[in-house]
Amino acid sequence: MNSNPYGYTPYPSYNRNTYAFVNGIEGAKAYPMSPNQMVMLMDSDSPLCFKKQSDNTGKATLQCFKLVEMSEDELRGIIPNSTSNEISALNKRIDELAELINSLKKEESK
Repeated sequence: MNSNPYGYTPYPSYNRNTYAFVNGIEGAKAYPMSPNQMVMLMDSDSPLCFKKQSDNTGKATLQCFKLVEMSEDELRGIIPNSTSNEISALNKRIDELAELINSLKKEESK
């Protein structure tokens, strides 16, 4: 028996971020939204993804993204390994400081 006296079921992802599958942009446009909600909608017909977000009045905006497969080499070019970049930068700075110290020592010994 339904314990809700009004006979309706509230939208299950009310005020939560979620994802769902839709059929094309028309399915994304028709996807029901609650106020202050964000949902990622995966197109089941093509390699597209939609980000639908609603404000506190329930007005929704829709953004479309194309999904493209990338190799690991391509990914490394976009998202550099920050740790190794930071280590390289620090090593370069240490070398520069060591050269500066050596040049100061040479000047003092003159």
